[in-house]
Amino acid sequence: MQNWDANAIIQAIPKAKEQGFDACLIGPVQKLKEDGYKEWWMSYQPTGFQIGNIYLSKTDIQNICQIAHSYLLDTHIDCIINHTGSKENDALTPHPNVDPRLLKNPEYWKEKKNVSNWEDRKDVITHCMNVPGLNVYHPEVQKMISEFLNELVDLGVMGFRFDAAKSIGLPSEGYTFWPDLIYSLKKWGLFLYGEVIFEKSQNVLAEYAKYINVLGSYVNENPNRSVLFSESHDSFLSEDALGYTKNKSSEEIMKEYCALVRNHENTLFYIRPFDETWKNPQIKEAHENALKRVRKIA
Repeated sequence: MQNWDANAIIQAIPKAKEQGFDACLIGPVQKLKEDGYKEWWMSYQPTGFQIGNIYLSKTDIQNICQIAHSYLLDTHIDCIINHTGSKENDALTPHPNVDPRLLKNPEYWKEKKNVSNWEDRKDVITHCMNVPGLNVYHPEVQKMISEFLNELVDLGVMGFRFDAAKSIGLPSEGYTFWPDLIYSLKKWGLFLYGEVIFEKSQNVLAEYAKYINVLGSYVNENPNRSVLFSESHDSFLSEDALGYTKNKSSEEIMKEYCALVRNHENTLFYIRPFDETWKNPQIKEAHENALKRVRKIA
């Protein structure tokens, strides 16, 4: 439910339950670098970890969580913890509207250099992805992230999608960010999943899966820790090679999703903008025929 306002989300909750989903994934709720409705990617360029933007306020989030809970649905939030919004015409420089606590401290940022080789883990976890990368390994930055997530927990949120999780290092790589973050959360049993798309190494995937569910990749050693999808906002909306599902019809995407539901415990359905396919009876049927243990995310 990316870039949906509170009314749209609340109106969709009863139908989401009827269709057999058991959670609703809401787009980023962090303050954006610019006001006003923008392109989809603008939601992934926040100013920091303040909650509330043009789409949802804190009160909205709390109301949504309460209403969803009344339908036995969990609410998940898409969180941007790896980077902030960039300055116009200068991709690796933070936007002037970025939180001053971050903006004024050079230790809170990754080296001002883009990843050049996505197969090189050191390159991936220490450099930027064409936006200003946060040094999430710094204790004060990690504290800000924890406070942000715990504030959402207080509002009733039961799960988090971590955007660009692949860009954050693992204990075997010298970074304890993920275990530290998990133990800093005030609620146990949250559904945590991170974007680790196109990662080929099963060793890397298996280590991520020790801490979070792995979104977008299949973990051989522990497939129940994988969160799979037929489409995401990146694969549909991106203008570059990531937008590989642009030429697929909504019907094709729906059928691929239904096939995933039959075989995998955790599946995610991305709702295309202005598309009603998620309401199709075939999806409801696929959910009804799935094993009761299957966890589904809308």
